Amino acid sequence: MNQTIEQRLSGVLKEDLLTNALDFVKYLQDIGWTYDNDGRFYYKEQMTCIVIFFPVDDDPRGLWVICDAPNREYDGYEMSEELKTFARANVMICHGGCGCPDAPRGGDRTIYGQEYKGVCSSDIQFINPDAEALINVKKLMDMWTWVIDRHTAG
Repeated sequence: MNQTIEQRLSGVLKEDLLTNALDFVKYLQDIGWTYDNDGRFYYKEQMTCIVIFFPVDDDPRGLWVICDAPNREYDGYEMSEELKTFARANVMICHGGCGCPDAPRGGDRTIYGQEYKGVCSSDIQFINPDAEALINVKKLMDMWTWVIDRHTAG
């Protein structure tokens, strides 16, 4: 029997990390996103983000990461400079220990107007985001919802 993502998170994460991850998952479900039990969330059959979580030796609370957040602006969507700065602060440069297959394999990309060299396959990653960071991550996920709605309307 497959466990829910909430059950899986509860078996791996502890303390504030668990609280924050459960809050984020609930938010995604509340806005209509579904989970495939393999780490991926979908909205209207479009893959939207990946939530990875696992135990780690140096932190008994575990580790969780949100990958594949939006990495550019979209015409018609109002995005603050503060949100762009937040997203750019979480750009992941491929360094070989990032989990990319055949790392380092990063590419050069422009993310919210700034040029980066050697970016990981998952351009932006939020590692153990706290409650304050999740406010901005949720805004990015709202943008994903808006983009998908806009492209599937009609």
